[in-house]
Amino acid sequence: EYTLKKYNNIDILVNNAGICKLESFDTMSDELRDLHFNINIKGTWDVTKIFLPMLRASKKASIINLSSVTGELVADPGEVAYATTKAALIGFTKALAREEVENGIRVNAILPGYIETPMVKGMAKESNASNPDSVIKGIADAIPMHRLGTITELGELAAFLASDLSSYITGSSIVIDGGSTLPETVSMGV
Repeated sequence: EYTLKKYNNIDILVNNAGICKLESFDTMSDELRDLHFNINIKGTWDVTKIFLPMLRASKKASIINLSSVTGELVADPGEVAYATTKAALIGFTKALAREEVENGIRVNAILPGYIETPMVKGMAKESNASNPDSVIKGIADAIPMHRLGTITELGELAAFLASDLSSYITGSSIVIDGGSTLPETVSMGV
């Protein structure tokens, strides 16, 4: 209501909320599983459902779902709930894109690798409470670009997907990971 009152319409929705709490499948509680599902899947579903009539009224809108390379392309131990929910967002993106194309709504997903976010810093602390910076350094060293992405870089991709520059893109998943999903192995090659 506030946004409609101030801007008269809504033509961009970015579903960005998400969590990742590391826990193995065998020891994960139903509560922790449900927390991932409630925030990462149901949150995106519910917010989209609320805003969809306003986006349809725009006649030219963009929905951008933040998924992850985790689930669709890669996974690490302790990420079963996270990977499951983020892979589900790919299906949600494709199906909704197909349903809403006639309403002038494009729906795409961004699949970030490691980006310098509070979530990644929290995961590093979960992995090594006494030296989380060593975890971040280890991640950066394994990425072909030898660094984590920035929130600005991720935002620029979202801005592109929200703009007319991407007017012929819908139902797509775009990876932004500094090349981290490129290596086939770390022990092969020159």
